[in-house]
Amino acid sequence: MSPENGQTRAKRGELVAAGADHIIVAGEEDVRETIVDITDGLGADLIYDGVGGPGLEELALAIKRLGRIVTYGALGAEAGDTRLPLNACLLRGVKVHAGLTIFDYTGIRRLRLRPKPGAINRAKAFIAHGLAEGNFRPNVGRVFSGLEEYRLAHEHMAANHRDGKVVVSL
Repeated sequence: MSPENGQTRAKRGELVAAGADHIIVAGEEDVRETIVDITDGLGADLIYDGVGGPGLEELALAIKRLGRIVTYGALGAEAGDTRLPLNACLLRGVKVHAGLTIFDYTGIRRLRLRPKPGAINRAKAFIAHGLAEGNFRPNVGRVFSGLEEYRLAHEHMAANHRDGKVVVSL
């Protein structure tokens, strides 16, 4: 068993404990086939893709008629082999939403996007309420204390042995 598989199995257990009904591990399972099986042949209504890249094609082929794909990350897209089967999307009437970023709300000067204070305040209130009610439980894997441990925090993240968020407390 490779370290990645060990990590994947541990993360699978964490996701089940958190309430996930189904977990599909790309590279270990046929993503399209598994989604179609889980949905009794219909395909998924909505898929969130935080990675982008080559797996987008499999996801597009696993979506149901008039389904939606929201892709909000491009970590995998840097390889240059991200494919979207346009014909399958057209035949199924799939809606692909790409590019939703936090900057659409917080703004970013270099892209000339202005912040939306109302949306930001609603998001803050929603998160604060969820934390106060216990509906949101942050998954903190490890806390590093002070800037003197900043390098250690980066090394920890680079080793890819995270089981939660890495926090540097100042």
